[in-house]
Order: sequence, then C-alpha cells, then structure tokens
Amino acid sequence: MQTRSTILTALPATLTDPVRLFHGVAVERDDWSALSPLERRRLVVRARVATLRAPGIVSHRSAAALWGLPEHGRSDWRLHVLDPRATKTHAGRGVVRHVGSIGDGDVVVLDGVRTTSLLRTVVDVARTSSFEHAVVVLDHVLHSSALDRDALTSALVASAGRRGVRQASSALAFADAAAESPGESISRVTVRRLAAPAPVLQQPFVTDRGTFRVDFWWPEAGVVGEFDGRVKYDDRDALWDEKRREDALRRHGRVRGFARWGMAEAGDPARLGAVLVDAGLPLGRGWTHRR
Repeated sequence: MQTRSTILTALPATLTDPVRLFHGVAVERDDWSALSPLERRRLVVRARVATLRAPGIVSHRSAAALWGLPEHGRSDWRLHVLDPRATKTHAGRGVVRHVGSIGDGDVVVLDGVRTTSLLRTVVDVARTSSFEHAVVVLDHVLHSSALDRDALTSALVASAGRRGVRQASSALAFADAAAESPGESISRVTVRRLAAPAPVLQQPFVTDRGTFRVDFWWPEAGVVGEFDGRVKYDDRDALWDEKRREDALRRHGRVRGFARWGMAEAGDPARLGAVLVDAGLPLGRGWTHRR
C-alpha cells in the first residue's frame, strides 16, 4: 500500500501537503483523509513501531488496533508495548512500556510486527480501559466468534491479582454475543446505569410486513428500542423502509412503545433515559425525566 510506505519513510519536508503524526513522521493529507479511523490507528502504530529504539511487543490499545478491535472514548495515539525487562510501567515520548510477563502463546506476528495474541490483547484492554470500553470489545469478539467466553474466563482467572481483573471479569459477565455494534454495547451499559430492566437483544417479531428483529426488547413494558446506527438520513428509500418497518412493529399486539436513539444518546444517561421514559420504560433509582 503506497500510503504505508509514505508514512514510514517520509519526513514532513518531502511531502506536498503533510499531516504530521509525530516528530519526524508525516503522511500526505489526501492519503490520510482516505483512511478509515481504524486504518489511521493501524498506520500510526506501524509508524511508531518503525521508529522504536528499544524492543517491545505491541500490546494493549495498540495491539487492539492491529487486531481491528473497536475503540471507545478518547483516542490514544501512543504506542503501547509490553517490555518483559521493565520493572514498572513507564510512559515516555509517545510510547508506553508496560510491565508484564509473557506466557506461551501470548505473542504472534501480524504483518511482521510482534504483537500480543488476540486473547492477551482483549484481556489487557479489558483490564486497563473503562468498563464501557471493555464491554464494547468483549461484545465484539463474542459476537464475531473470534474468542469464546470459556477462553476469556480462563485467561482472567490466570490473571487473578493483577490490576483491573475484577472490572474485566464484571465486563465479561455483562458481555453479550447478541450485541451487534459498539453503539448497542454502549447503550446496554447506559441502560444498566439507569437501573432499567435488562433488555432482550435481537428479538424477532412476526408482523404484517414480515419478520423483523429489534435491537432491544423489554417484554414487561412492551417497549422496543432501536439504536439508529444503520440508516443514513440522506437516503430517502432507506428512511421510508425504516418507517414502514417501525409502523408494522407498532401495529404488533405486544408493542406498546417505541424508542429510537443514536450515538449521542447511547452513552448519556440523561438523554437516553428521557428517550426510554417517553417510550414507557420504567427506570429505577429515583430517576426523573427533566424536560
């Protein structure tokens, strides 16, 4: 890929319209603009690896980028590596060197880069990131069948006593392979924080327009919830199809309320709570709808 060779070898002075990634390394703006967020993360990881002076095994969020795992929260452009020689974790200029032993099968080579295995990477991210981030990653690997719950449980048991293992274990207990996107995963965490009933995921409904699956279903309240991450609002045909689908669901005898939200509401308890209450879903812990 031309962009990769450019970013790894070119200094800003040799580029016509550079985007500076870090000291001494840049990429052409057009090349950078053409990359997806995941491709940008991967490119920065590879660029930093190419300039690494002391050896290390790419790990944590940097390894997650190489494995294609979803991100959540503020981006971390530093290079994270495991350094078995280190006695304490050290954050230097653009590089974080983590303390950590290396077990059998913990290291693989991805496109020439020594990287922690997928299992080790997921466990390390779940231990050291927020609960939401851990759930996003765990839902993803379970949904894709990249890892199974037993393997993750065993790895966490083997890591007992390390920082963050309790949180990672809680996130794994909460993780659900039925969650199909980061937005759904984040929404589930927020729903739990609102003390709402746990939803059924991907519930099928047979309607007069066919069978549809919904993202969230609260049977006791008769409320359907949909995370709106699929429909582009400039696509009139898709919007019309979605409206007819929603109308068919509303005509279903069991559905009494319908909640729809996007990423702006997914991680915000006040905003998502308002949407859910308007649809008829009861919330707990004294939550009140403030207009």
